[in-house]
Amino acid sequence: MGTIGKSAVMVLAILAGSLQTLFAGSGPDCARLAGRRCAVETATAAKPKKELKTVTFSVSMHCENCVKKITENISFGKGVKGLEISLEDKKVEITYDPAKTDADRLAETIRLLGYDVERKKTDDTVQKD
Repeated sequence: MGTIGKSAVMVLAILAGSLQTLFAGSGPDCARLAGRRCAVETATAAKPKKELKTVTFSVSMHCENCVKKITENISFGKGVKGLEISLEDKKVEITYDPAKTDADRLAETIRLLGYDVERKKTDDTVQKD
């Protein structure tokens, strides 16, 4: 498609979007249309953002192989969005999608790898799972 053809397609797309907004009642001119309600939310705003949670565990790791083992088995788990491991602090912090997993399942996965796991509260006090 040539430059003129691409420009024409872009103009048509812009016009189509403007007409769709106008007739959906969500544009700046919607208040002027008699008998039409103005929409407050747009299609993109209607889609809810995923809420992620973070949990921190104290884990009985003692070497780099422990870190590697946990990383390989947790990083790609269902719902896991982020993983930070500190061997020095013996800490595993996991960010996850609560719709796909929960802190108990994550702790159990680490236990099944052969480690003792304690969940840390936000004030860094330890809570047994």
